[in-house]
Formats: sequence, structure tokens, C-alpha cells
Amino acid sequence: MYMKVDSFALLNEFNQIWMECWLEKGYGFEMSEIPADRFLIIDAKDQKVGTIEFKPYSLDPANNINSVFPFYELEKLKTLNLDHAIEIDKVAILKQHRGKNLERLLSLFVEYSESRQITHCVVLLERLFYKALKNVYKIPLETVSEKIYYKGDYVIPSILYPQGIYENKDSFSWLIQTKNTIRNPILN
Repeated sequence: MYMKVDSFALLNEFNQIWMECWLEKGYGFEMSEIPADRFLIIDAKDQKVGTIEFKPYSLDPANNINSVFPFYELEKLKTLNLDHAIEIDKVAILKQHRGKNLERLLSLFVEYSESRQITHCVVLLERLFYKALKNVYKIPLETVSEKIYYKGDYVIPSILYPQGIYENKDSFSWLIQTKNTIRNPILN
């Protein structure tokens, strides 16, 4: 269902997938230099079809996501123990593999969040993806701003609340139980 990126070869595959998706959408590239937990999404045929990156969230105004939208000014984040907050980036599924694989990606998001007791995830969501999360998957989320133009498209600054999922798993029929275990997270 997923594979942790823990080698240079896997990092190259990770970058190839998200970059192909960004090119398709006309987005600008942005390489992350800070430590992050990166994962490849694996489909039912053992093909690497998607990516997701989890980064520590920082209230620093110079933090890239804060330069797009000032999440650091939100009271709910200022008062939060930031050990329970992450930033999500590089969410991508190759065009020909979308559909069921989104459930794999979202299940990894929930498993990762639960393993680290994450309660808040800051993210810039593409508009169609936002609608799917909100209306189809019923992900607990909060829109914190109107759409913003960024790197080639409009995004919706949002906070996801994964605790509402991992504490109520029976309410989310799309959730896939994995045989994987999140091991050796960079973000401790």
C-alpha cells in the first residue's frame, strides 16, 4: 500500500512522480530541504503510483507555507503543542492511477497521523481535491482563507483534523487497514 522513502533511489522515484503530476497541472516546482517523512503510494499491482510528504510545521513566518498564507497568525496554531501538527506537501497520484488509490493515500495519512498523535495538518489544497476531501471522503477540515493563486493554480489554505478520523474509524468506510507499520519516522 505504501513504502517509506529511505534511499536515494526511492527519493528519485518520489520526485519523478510528484514532478510529473505538477507538470500535468502546470504547477511550479518547489524542492524541500527540511527533514520530512516521504512515502510512495503502491497500488494493488505493486506499482508506485503516488506520493505524500509530511513535514514538521513551524510558526516561523519564513516557513514556506506561512509565506503563502500566514497560518502562524491563527490562534489555534499559536497555542497548539506543535508536536501534534504537521505540514502536508507533495500529494500526488499519477493521472492514470487516480480513483481507488486516493483511498490508499488517505489511509496512509490517517495511519501516519495516528502513529504520531497528530491533531492538526496545515495544507494548501487544490480546489477539486479539496471538494473530494470535504464532500466525498468527509475529512474533518477547516478552510482558513479564500482561495489563493500559488505556483500555477488556486489553492485553498486549510487545516485537516485527522484525530476525528482515527478516533472514529468505523465512520469512514473508505479507510483501508494496512499491513504496513510506520517505522523510523524522521519527525519524532
